[in-house]
Amino acid sequence: MSGSMRAGTAVALLVGALLSGCIAIPTTGGVQTVPLDVDPDELTPIAQPESPVAGMTQAEILRGFLRAGRGPQNDYSVAREYLAPGVDWSGTAQVLISSTTIDPVAVDETTQTISLAVTAEVDATGRYSVESSQQTLAYGFTQVDGEWRISSAAAGTVLTPNGFSLAFDEFPLYFYDPSFQFLVADARWFPLTRVASRIVAEMVAGPAPWLGSGVLFSAIPGGTSGQAQYDAPQVTVTLGPEVRLESALAQRRIIWQLETTLRGALGNVTDVSVTSDGLPLAPAADDGRPESQPQVSGVFGGFDGAIGTLGTDGVTPIADIGARADQLAPTAASLARNRDSLAVLGAGGVSFVGPTGAPVLIDSRAGLVAPSLDPHGYVWTVPAANPRGLVATSPDDGVPHDVPLDVDGTVVAVEVARDGARLLVVLSTPQGPRVFVVGILRDADLLPVALGAPLELAASGTVLGGTWVDAQRVAVLVTSSTGTRAEVLALGGPGERFDDADDAVQIVGGNGVEGIRVLTSDGRVLRPSSAGVWVDTGLVASFLGTQQ
Repeated sequence: MSGSMRAGTAVALLVGALLSGCIAIPTTGGVQTVPLDVDPDELTPIAQPESPVAGMTQAEILRGFLRAGRGPQNDYSVAREYLAPGVDWSGTAQVLISSTTIDPVAVDETTQTISLAVTAEVDATGRYSVESSQQTLAYGFTQVDGEWRISSAAAGTVLTPNGFSLAFDEFPLYFYDPSFQFLVADARWFPLTRVASRIVAEMVAGPAPWLGSGVLFSAIPGGTSGQAQYDAPQVTVTLGPEVRLESALAQRRIIWQLETTLRGALGNVTDVSVTSDGLPLAPAADDGRPESQPQVSGVFGGFDGAIGTLGTDGVTPIADIGARADQLAPTAASLARNRDSLAVLGAGGVSFVGPTGAPVLIDSRAGLVAPSLDPHGYVWTVPAANPRGLVATSPDDGVPHDVPLDVDGTVVAVEVARDGARLLVVLSTPQGPRVFVVGILRDADLLPVALGAPLELAASGTVLGGTWVDAQRVAVLVTSSTGTRAEVLALGGPGERFDDADDAVQIVGGNGVEGIRVLTSDGRVLRPSSAGVWVDTGLVASFLGTQQ
């Protein structure tokens, strides 16, 4: 949810919290509706949980403590009322998401446990991962002034999916790709209180491990300090003295990075003021701002031997390409960002079609999957049967550069993100589908030289294809005994699915979920509706192409 949407739905969320009775996993008890304890930077009013009362049993104290996990105000101040003095506990050390009904079990006179079926987890840095595990958490008890209190607590909080959606939200942090042309989202989940400071602290710490180590970069120098104060519509960011030693260009990049992240996260922001050691920065001119949400135009593909923009009245050739690609008998294609070149899979392999001249054969190997053209001009190709044969070729010299996928299985799809920093890989293996996104490491000339560690995503069934949905989500087309569906997989967050895509054989992305298109076996192009059903667009195609 964007910051502006979040602000607009504050009352609705509060009413929903009150009607639901609880936000963390509950079994008994209600919530206090007044007073509302509002932190600085609190984005949405959150109902205050109940404090402990005299005479509560250990099980009641434990249930109350878990319910209080819905209230992050003032560093979970109500939850801390259930703890004995001096207990070291952090409400955000981890967040376990589970729909299990809580049933405390007494292990001995001073220990209670709960058992959970965990479906997702958020770690201390806000990274969300889909989990499927059984966990047992133990809590120790002691008496304080004649009342039971928790003397040792499992780290973090336990929330239902609904409770998590009310108390937490997604906040993408932005980091640079090696070209500094793009700011790339790194999804994090934070409680809806003191958000600005949490965002800046995690930005100073850097990107997630799978996006670090040369994939993405922060303009903010490592080792500096950072904090922020949000007083709508202004955010004041205070960084350490190291920042003033950076070049004017680096300081401008720091400001862009912070502005993009904080405006996207908080919504109602008109000014981001950044200081270092109490003094304003001295940045370079504000020009050449990087992209953070690259967009595409129209639906691109082929029909009846022609390739171009698909419309209800047929295919319109791409202006700078015309009909020069049609001679290749195309079955798949990837269109460049500026729409003046494309990579085409035809009978002879993958060819590059530039703004002038004849098509140039790039890769003639047999069994190639659909190519992917990245924003720096490299054409990515790989045979379905040989993932270790992945190469990136520059049309300028025609030299293929090995970027092997060290995996087993049959390649169904590879697609470079529009920022050029990440690669989606969809495999079919004897153990089932494997879907992951991996960072692309490039040298100083932006040549791809290696792939980083994979971020694994969960999919089930037989995979037919995969695509980027936007900067933070991918989608796969899968089929099983229950039919064919599109599964939207977030890079750090809950996904969604669109069932009943029967007869669909291909999927491509556009601008967000509403831009997804699937192609049926009889050539119809469908889109998902807001009601969750597939709608015929009126377009027909032989294949759908991807766009940078």
